[in-house]
Amino acid sequence: MSFKLRFALRFTAVVAFILLSCFITIYFLYANFRQEEFTKRLHHEGEEFYGFYQKQVQYKSPVELVFFNEIQKNILAGEEIVILDSVQKVIFVYPANVQLGTYQKVINDLKANKELERIIDDRFYANIYFPSDKVNVLVSGIDLVGQQQLSKLIWILALGFTLALLVTAILSYWLSKSFTAPLLELGKQMGDITGVDLKKRIPENAQIAEINLIAGKFNAMLARLEKTFEFQRSFVHHASHELRTPLATMLSHTESALKNKLSEEEYRTVLASLQQDQERMIELTNSLLLISQFEQQGFDKAWPICRIDEILYDKISISVKMFPDIGISLVFKNTPSSDDDLNVRGNEALLKSMFSNLIRNGYLYSINKKVEIILEFIENDILIHVETKGEHLSEEEREKIMIPFFRGQQARQKASGVGLGLTIVHRILNMHKGSLTYTPMPNQVNRFTVTLPKATA
Repeated sequence: MSFKLRFALRFTAVVAFILLSCFITIYFLYANFRQEEFTKRLHHEGEEFYGFYQKQVQYKSPVELVFFNEIQKNILAGEEIVILDSVQKVIFVYPANVQLGTYQKVINDLKANKELERIIDDRFYANIYFPSDKVNVLVSGIDLVGQQQLSKLIWILALGFTLALLVTAILSYWLSKSFTAPLLELGKQMGDITGVDLKKRIPENAQIAEINLIAGKFNAMLARLEKTFEFQRSFVHHASHELRTPLATMLSHTESALKNKLSEEEYRTVLASLQQDQERMIELTNSLLLISQFEQQGFDKAWPICRIDEILYDKISISVKMFPDIGISLVFKNTPSSDDDLNVRGNEALLKSMFSNLIRNGYLYSINKKVEIILEFIENDILIHVETKGEHLSEEEREKIMIPFFRGQQARQKASGVGLGLTIVHRILNMHKGSLTYTPMPNQVNRFTVTLPKATA
């Protein structure tokens, strides 16, 4: 079922409920009004009748000439009147053929309620009590006019309800079309955007603010998708390039070794080159696997608490073995207030991988092979500064150092990496709700600062 039809049906149903409630209320209010008016009329008739009755008794006038001639001028159709004395004995009835049996229940109730009013089988019963004479005047009648008016009212309300419902259904369908037209146009514009043309945007010039809001959100999503797709294309391009280069080199060296008769020393050179290319491919593959793994992971509250100083000492020990000429040190900028200041919540293996990349990056791109690690403790965070000496990064390089496969000028000149070290560091930090910043310091010092939140219980 389309939105237009659902909207029209639901809107019509709501209006129908409201109209039905209003019409039922009108009917019962009018019925109650008619009942009150008819009861007042019965009371008035009863009072007038008793007044004529008293005159007849007082003057002893002939009933046919004085009494009945007067009351018949205003008597209601089908009206019956019964006069009872102080002990509820019938002393007068009108008309003479009144069946008193039907009044017996009403008469019995007079003992408890002198202002009695009843409705029995569409007949209204009202009692007027005259305390001076201790007389009850029972007046009854059927409101034929009221019943006719209520019947007419039912037909009028039913006709009004039907017409109103019909108009509402037509109006609601028209409104639904006007409401859905911008949505349909928006959907058409969205459908025109394909995966190969993510630069296209939806115009935000609709008269409806909500449509503009949706268009704006969709355009923002397109911008994010475009950026992601561009990143993926760039990633695949660079990854294939990085893999192709060592493979081509390995193939070239292998073909040369097979075609030419080489000396032992030349064979050693070829094998060393092949080993270097293989190590580069292994590094690249491992880095790509890590990045792919990090894409699907986020912060885990169940991670254990780790001591950041123990992780750093462990990586320093390993780095010394890997790079015998490295000059590496760990210093504390300020003293932690307690052992808790050294605790972070995280994946120890990932944190070690992160610091390995930072230390290796610092070692490879420094001018003196020295890496200084500074621990600083602030209110809720631990700051780990990794400082090396070398040329400062340019503004362009600072903006791109987190991009996969990006390598700065120094990196391209001095070392053979794949440009994924800082990307891995950045993504591991994102998983641990941390951050990485670069700061150029005096005396050609480059500072990379890792910020990690302290572990909370």
